[in-house]
Amino acid sequence: MYFQIIDNNKKCLKMYVSGDLADFQNLPELNKTWRHTDHLSDRDDVDYAYLYTSDGEIESVCPIFILDSWKCTSGRISAIMKSVVTSKCNLQDHCIYDYIPSDILLDFLKDKGNIIKHAFENIRRPAHYDVLKKAHILTEEMNAKSNLYNGELKNTNYSIFGTRTGRLSNKKSGIPILTMKREDRSSLEPSNDLFVEFDFNAAELRTLLALSGKEQPLNDIHEWNMQQTPDKITREEMKKRTFAWLYNPEARDPLLERLYNRDWVKDNYRHKDGVKTPFLRYIETDERRALNYIIQSTSSDVCIEQAYKLREFFKGCRTKICYLLHDSVILDFAKEDVDKFVEAKSIFGNTRFGQYVVNSSIGKNFGEMKEI
Repeated sequence: MYFQIIDNNKKCLKMYVSGDLADFQNLPELNKTWRHTDHLSDRDDVDYAYLYTSDGEIESVCPIFILDSWKCTSGRISAIMKSVVTSKCNLQDHCIYDYIPSDILLDFLKDKGNIIKHAFENIRRPAHYDVLKKAHILTEEMNAKSNLYNGELKNTNYSIFGTRTGRLSNKKSGIPILTMKREDRSSLEPSNDLFVEFDFNAAELRTLLALSGKEQPLNDIHEWNMQQTPDKITREEMKKRTFAWLYNPEARDPLLERLYNRDWVKDNYRHKDGVKTPFLRYIETDERRALNYIIQSTSSDVCIEQAYKLREFFKGCRTKICYLLHDSVILDFAKEDVDKFVEAKSIFGNTRFGQYVVNSSIGKNFGEMKEI
């Protein structure tokens, strides 16, 4: 059954169902809505029409026969909300629906409900829906979480539709966690006791190795590469050599090609005019960028999948996932969960492609993280 959460504020307990407003109820038959909110943090069975779009915009799945009405009702809501924001009304302690006349709100929710119904009934579910849903739930919950940044409580603003490969992006507003300058990192502080970061060791190389059908080495992958050659070479030299080869499709290196089977991976995941990853993402691309897209997209989705496992692991705890980078997860960690640290690290590393080596670090702010 279709339903809508009206206000993302968890204090606001009104929902729209069967054409009217009702008190919020977490019923299993209410299982189709627009997008995730904290109200649904204990629900894994809800489907989201938002994920049927290609860009996160409701207009992209709005049927033509509703479009004019939708523009009118959504425009009225936007105008009201602009006046609410301009008037500096308190949206933390009051709900959005307290400021909107009920007839206008109901017209808006009716149109939105018809769009949601149309999306589910007429648009094919994306093949990569499973990982897309995990990314959506994670980002919505991270976006709702505030942390102290430059002396103010701020949120990040992740988007799951900002890149071709599915790697997360940050919209301009909010904490710029993906593009933050190193000198600004000390200005970001946890809400709990400290930040904990779990970081995959050479994630993209490990993904390429896995896609080549090889087992994961249990040590640093650059040192493992060094062990495969009789040449006397330092770790840093090996690292530069490996990445220079990895990201240049014209580069040739017999040792690395034997270890990673780069050309076979590219050909195996080619699909029509693009590539299809193990997570069933289809990405249009030319020959030159095909391998990079396969590796980057798959590595990002591995991180999302593992972070979602940590979300489940820490349910009911104060420790929460607060940020995702492309190959690492950052936890806002509570000291009473210290006995869960080792298991959480193991969970993050136990991927569908084998056990990835995970580096861990802790810090009182994001700029002073110490490896442990």
